[in-house]
Amino acid sequence: MPFWQLKLDPKKQAENIVKIALTLVGGVGAVAYLVIKYQERQQAGRAEKREKDRTVDTKVQAAINQLGSDKASTRIAGVYALTDIADTYRGGYRQRVVDILCGYLRSDRANYALNELGQPVKNASGHLVKSGDSDEAVESTILSVMHDRLRKKRKDKTGKTIVRQTVDDDQLWCDCEFDLHEATFHEVVDLTYSTFECVPNFRGTKFEHGDFHGTHFAGNADFGWAHFASIADFRGADFAGNADFGWADFAGVADFGGATFTRDANFDKVTFTLGAYFTGAEFRASAAFSVIRSQLSFNFEACKFNERFRDAYEWRPIPIPEDNDGLPAGAVWKDFQEEDDKDGGTTTR
Repeated sequence: MPFWQLKLDPKKQAENIVKIALTLVGGVGAVAYLVIKYQERQQAGRAEKREKDRTVDTKVQAAINQLGSDKASTRIAGVYALTDIADTYRGGYRQRVVDILCGYLRSDRANYALNELGQPVKNASGHLVKSGDSDEAVESTILSVMHDRLRKKRKDKTGKTIVRQTVDDDQLWCDCEFDLHEATFHEVVDLTYSTFECVPNFRGTKFEHGDFHGTHFAGNADFGWAHFASIADFRGADFAGNADFGWADFAGVADFGGATFTRDANFDKVTFTLGAYFTGAEFRASAAFSVIRSQLSFNFEACKFNERFRDAYEWRPIPIPEDNDGLPAGAVWKDFQEEDDKDGGTTTR
C-alpha cells in the first residue's frame, strides 16, 4: 500500500501537529528576538556616538578657547590638545582639527589676541586688543605637528625607505584638505617629504622660507599668487596633478631641481627675482613660462621636456638657442611614453 494511504493514529497525528506548531512559533520567536537585540544595539551605538560627540565637542571647545589666549604658552597647549583629539578619535575628527589649525594660521594672529572663533578680540571701545606674546612659537608648533602627520612611509624604486612614518596610518593627515590660502608664515615652513593626497590650497600664501623638498602632491597643487620672501625649495618634489604657480613671486632663490611635473605646469607671469633652477626636472605634459619677470637667468641643465607636447610649451621671455631644438639651453626632449611602456606604466594623456 502506498505510504500516502497509510492511516496514522489520530493521537499521533495530533502530537505531530503540536510539535510542528511549536517549532514554527519558536522560529518566529527567535527571529523576533534577533530583531529586538539588533535594534537595542543600534540604539546603544547611537547613544554611545552622541556621548562621544559631546565629549569631543567639549574638548574641542576647550582647546579653541586656549588658542584664543593672549599667552603663547596657552595657545601652544591648545594646539597639542587639538592634535591629541585627532590622534585619539581619528576618522573625521582629523579633518575637523586640520580645519581649525588652518583657520588659525590664516587669521591675523601676529598682532592681535583671538577669541574662541579665531577672530580678533575687541575691547569695550571697539578697538582691537594687542596680543601679549609673539605667535612665532605657536606657528612652529602647528607646522611641526602637521609635518609629523604628513610624512607617510615612502620607498624608492629599489625598495629603500626614504620617508619614515612616525604615527599610525589612521593618524596621518595626508588625506585631509589643507586650506592655507593667504596665510602669512613668519617661520620656516618645513614640509619636506610630506604627502598631500588632497589638493592643498596655498593660493596667495606668504612664505618667509618654504621648504617642500621631496614633497609628493598626489592631486593638483595651487601656489598661484604665493609669495616667497627668501628660499623656495621644491627640489625633488613630485607633482602628480597640475601645478599652478601663476603670478607667484619668488623674491629669493627658487629651486625646482629634480622635480617631476606629471601634468600641466603653470609658471605664467611669475616673478623670479634671483632666477630659478630647474636642473634635472621633468615636465611630462605642457608647461607655460610666458611673461616671466626675472633679473637673472634660468638653469635648465639636463631638464627633460615631453616631446609629444612641443607645441604646448611657452617660453617668452626665456631665450631659446638656435642649436637646441626649440628648448632653453641645457634642456632636452624626452619620449616619456616609451619610458613608461618599458616600466609598464602610463603617461598622463
